Amino acid sequence: MERGFIIGSGTSFHASLYLQHLLNKLTGFHVTAVPASEFAEWRPAKHAKYFIIGYSQSGESSDIVEAFKVAKAAGVKTIAITNTPGSTLTRISDACIVTRAGEEKAVAATKTFDVQLAAALMLAHELAGKHTGELERAAEAAERVLRAESEVRSLAERYVKAEHAFSLGKDSAYPIALEAALKLKEAAMVHAEGFAAREFLHGPVQLVDETTPVLAFAPSAEAFKGSLKAFEKIAQYKAPLILVGPGAGEVAGYAAHRVEVQGVEGDAAAIPLVKFAQLFAYHLSVLRGLDPDKPTKLTKVVKY
Repeated sequence: MERGFIIGSGTSFHASLYLQHLLNKLTGFHVTAVPASEFAEWRPAKHAKYFIIGYSQSGESSDIVEAFKVAKAAGVKTIAITNTPGSTLTRISDACIVTRAGEEKAVAATKTFDVQLAAALMLAHELAGKHTGELERAAEAAERVLRAESEVRSLAERYVKAEHAFSLGKDSAYPIALEAALKLKEAAMVHAEGFAAREFLHGPVQLVDETTPVLAFAPSAEAFKGSLKAFEKIAQYKAPLILVGPGAGEVAGYAAHRVEVQGVEGDAAAIPLVKFAQLFAYHLSVLRGLDPDKPTKLTKVVKY
């Protein structure tokens, strides 16, 4: 079996996109990420040669559990990646990877997303026969982001009154841009949307002005350079651009702020990038007088 689907919901879908990127890039497998709630309608008519990988923090979300049941009824091999041993998803899947990050007490997933990314990186490298120290370097880079928390808070203070924001991503940082936008919505009640960097030019740039912060994530200086045209257009409308990633300083001419991530670049840089996104959303939430752990309209597990 060389073809398959990767499914998840919310934050877990963003992990699915990251694993899709890694498997298609590094291995002989061809996979497609699909929201778990859409899988039943998106699946192919003939299933025998497909497999499905499902991400779920809780292993109990009704969307992914139902998708796995549909897959299993069609004879599709199922693999679960979840943080919860003994969950429904682990019981009904053919194989599972349990990430064991400990209980995620907040409603919005943070550390469980980190380990979902780590599991994706480890799985893709194992299948590709690639054994490097990238994951260790990514963890060290994430620690450096956490140690710079006061700087992230100062940056959040500048945009505490922002009503709208955008996050852009290039390469393996595209799923991180989507996750950053989700965290701004969940924790800080900011209307935020994530896009692939150059896709932003195909319509959404119409909405920016000097009051609209734009976070731009990239895993390397080269990836930042691939987004220069988008940055140039954003700068024309005086939207404050915040560059986050390795090599951000090399393309800082259009940026209002830059956050240099050091010690790792490439696919593994997604891990420290998302730590910045989580911290930024957290501090923005607190500064706005909200409780980032308990969004008022969300539940930990969607079962309805």
